[in-house]
Amino acid sequence: MAQDKKTISAGGGSASGRNEVKAFARFVHVSPRKLRLVADLVRTSPVDVALEQLRFSSKNAALPLIKAINSAVANAVHNFDWKRETLYIKAVTIDGGPVFKTFAPRAQGRAFEQRQRTSHINVVLGSRPGQTARKRSVFQFMSKSQSSEPKVVTNEPEAGQTSTKHASPKQAPRAAETRKQNIVSLKRRLFNRKSGE
Repeated sequence: MAQDKKTISAGGGSASGRNEVKAFARFVHVSPRKLRLVADLVRTSPVDVALEQLRFSSKNAALPLIKAINSAVANAVHNFDWKRETLYIKAVTIDGGPVFKTFAPRAQGRAFEQRQRTSHINVVLGSRPGQTARKRSVFQFMSKSQSSEPKVVTNEPEAGQTSTKHASPKQAPRAAETRKQNIVSLKRRLFNRKSGE
């Protein structure tokens, strides 16, 4: 006879033999369709990377999803002593909640129905033991601390041969404004759904 597994709102940890932690957000006043667009960005990504992507997202639906992910991270760290650096988003599901109906007045005494949808957010976190924290972001550009002098490679000439020197070509440094424009255009391409580039 098979035993039924219990589901807890805080999820389970490695101490209880489970390898996932859950968190829920119920009756969020955002339609499921809008939330699913944002949830597709962060599936299967590490927690820190997902929160960074949501922070720079232009969608208003990102805010309740950030709160649900932070709640799941707090459950994992506080209740089950998991390390934040090893957490990743195992699953995010958005379910439809109850629909509230209001009425707006229209011409000639009519009333038009408006459907205000709600959503339920389910976040499941897992742990990857070999995962390391990501040190650099996509939005931080590399520092130009390297020396500007080209490297010279010399081959020791054998008897009767002349020595040859190979120097890498020197490149002009990019202006700070050009780098900023490239970063802004990268953000727009990543987080604007309608960009065709």
